Amino acid sequence: MSLSQAPEGLAAATGFALSGYTPPPKRKWHREIHLAAVVCLAAVYGALLALFASSLLVELLAPLALFALMLVWILPDTENPPATLMVGCFWGFLVAQLLWPDYLALDLPGLPWITALRLFSFPLLLLFLICLSVSPSMRGEMTRILKSAPWTWKLLVGFMIMAVLSVGYSDNPGNSADKVVVAVLYWMLIFFAAAYIFARPGRMTAFVWLLWAAALILCLMGLWEQRLGRLPWAGHIPSFLAVGDESVQRILGGSARSATGVYRVQGKFSTSLNLAEFLSLVTPFILHFMVVSRHWIVRIAAAMMLPLIFIVIVATDSRLGIVGFSLSFLFYLFFWGYRRRATHRDSLIGTAVLFAYPAVLIAFMASTMFVPRISAMVWGNGAQQASNEARQEQYRAGIPMVVERPWGYGMGRGSTRLGFFNPAGVGTIDTYVLAVALEVGIPGLICYFGMVGTAIHAGARAVQNARDRETQLLIPLVIALANFVVIKTILSQLDNHPLVFAMLGATVALVYRVKNATADAGADTVLPKANS
Repeated sequence: MSLSQAPEGLAAATGFALSGYTPPPKRKWHREIHLAAVVCLAAVYGALLALFASSLLVELLAPLALFALMLVWILPDTENPPATLMVGCFWGFLVAQLLWPDYLALDLPGLPWITALRLFSFPLLLLFLICLSVSPSMRGEMTRILKSAPWTWKLLVGFMIMAVLSVGYSDNPGNSADKVVVAVLYWMLIFFAAAYIFARPGRMTAFVWLLWAAALILCLMGLWEQRLGRLPWAGHIPSFLAVGDESVQRILGGSARSATGVYRVQGKFSTSLNLAEFLSLVTPFILHFMVVSRHWIVRIAAAMMLPLIFIVIVATDSRLGIVGFSLSFLFYLFFWGYRRRATHRDSLIGTAVLFAYPAVLIAFMASTMFVPRISAMVWGNGAQQASNEARQEQYRAGIPMVVERPWGYGMGRGSTRLGFFNPAGVGTIDTYVLAVALEVGIPGLICYFGMVGTAIHAGARAVQNARDRETQLLIPLVIALANFVVIKTILSQLDNHPLVFAMLGATVALVYRVKNATADAGADTVLPKANS
């Protein structure tokens, strides 16, 4: 009904109320000013990218990242998120991490290296955020998974917050920001994605088979490399992958211990120490298969795999690999006795193993001190003395620096500020404990190792209630994480960090599954009584 058709009184009242109102004139120049401002902003932003992309790419892309996050946030809810694509990117990332040398990458002008890990991690990040944004059921399940081991993810988030804050007081903010982005993509993202993905039955078993396959391939290639005395692919890299960086050339040149001149096998990693660390992380899983598998073929294959791993670790000439390999057996013996006592209370074997364990541990420690060959492999001899002295000197110089500045010097700046260099002239820190303390301070150090420690604690407590074979993989997971903590006291390199954070997420996922199964079993025993 129009105003002219309204009753006479209503029309008069409306006319009185609007008598002094006139609509504002349409000013088209507002739209032109807005368009001109957008064009100018785009021109300035493009110029900054063209001029400073090589040095400030991360900082310049930050506004685009925030804009992408806003778009993801406003997506409508649905129960059909791209979860399959996300899982595919996650598996692709793991395969790239385990088998592809990360230093073989596309090096395009004005862009950072396009590595295999980056090709999978960026799509994985986008797909993971989209799934969280659009799927209420995924958000609910993710919340329940993380609640099963709350301190682990909270300490991880705390560490990342301190890493981000460290960019502000770093003497090289651009370099620190690059390190933070790597930590977000390769550590934090992988942890949360693994926690969600490995909560589904069957996926953890597939992960362990992938670890075994990767270890077998790397061991066979390690034997080939030892025979050649160089990396098999050195000199045969396609031109589009040949990165001319000096660090890559140094990796391809291989390494040998200066005191002996013996070539050290390094595989697809940047150093032989990282290959030894990887093999010591895989050893508990192979040992677990040898002990619990129902198929005799798998047990025999695992029993043959363990000597192969040991041979390749010896070829790396790495003490930390020997330590990790030996600790895998010692830790597994303890967990086997612990679980045996929890599940077979009428059996004396588990109790006997636990009571005899201190004697076994003391005997092992004594052998490392008094048996010359074992002592040389674990503690080193004259050939390793320079490494021992360098580590001691780093602690003497680094601890006062940490006390002087307990909040750290910035992510990725620890080795530069410490000022120690290896024979190749590259800044280095031999222990990750000191590296973390120098970079993100004492609070960051507590968060980092507390994160791993709480995951080990949660996994160890859940072991006794693990009933199915997949959740029993908590045993090798906890042992691998314990090996990692020990190794990080003498190694600061980060090649295996993405794998370790996947193991952290897997631990949280299996703890969640054990608690769910325990709660369901408790409900099944209570309900019949209530019905009766």
